[in-house]
Amino acid sequence: MRSQLKKLNDSLKNMGKEGFLLLVLSFGFFVACQGALEDGTPFGPSTSVFKILPTTSTVTTGETLTFTPYGGTAPISWTSSNTSIGTIVVNTGLFTASTTQGTTTITAVDALGNVATASVTIPGLSLVFNVTGATQNEVGADDVITVVNNGSGAGFTASVANNNSGSTFLLVPTVVSAGNIGDENNQGTITITSPATLPTLAQGDQTFTITITDTGNTNTGTLTYVFQADTA
Repeated sequence: MRSQLKKLNDSLKNMGKEGFLLLVLSFGFFVACQGALEDGTPFGPSTSVFKILPTTSTVTTGETLTFTPYGGTAPISWTSSNTSIGTIVVNTGLFTASTTQGTTTITAVDALGNVATASVTIPGLSLVFNVTGATQNEVGADDVITVVNNGSGAGFTASVANNNSGSTFLLVPTVVSAGNIGDENNQGTITITSPATLPTLAQGDQTFTITITDTGNTNTGTLTYVFQADTA
């Protein structure tokens, strides 16, 4: 009998130790879960798939695009890394491209702290002129061309290239530009002045490509300029 009582007593003691250990482990797990809940889930941010569609896109100035979340837990908040390029509605994912060209990163964060990103590129628009180019057969003569669309009115820079590969005619037309802020029908002018000497008959007509870049919004456009040879 004494032996049986001793075994029973030992069993109760062991059960007490195991019960105490179980209590300690349970408390530790509760504390860990409580801390992780601050990140939105008992086990921290979810490892499930969360992404934005489309992941890459091109949106022209003034146009909109609605991003769609794939996976994730609502509500989802949206931000754009460069609001001068484009803005996004924080709770809907509706993106609107502004007038500045470039690339911005769209970031979405769901309720559990999961993060997904996408990129949007806003291409520059082509400058529109009142003519496609000019032809000149006099020296020192001016041709004035007007920018009628997609210009900022701030002014322009120009580069000139002779399309006649290997030409011995080394002169190029000069280009002077001027902005015209506040007039939507005249967003600036380009004045092209012909060189001081005509190409010889042997050199032939010289065709130039003039590239115009808006200093305000970096939109570009090209003009064709033909400087005719001396026929005498």
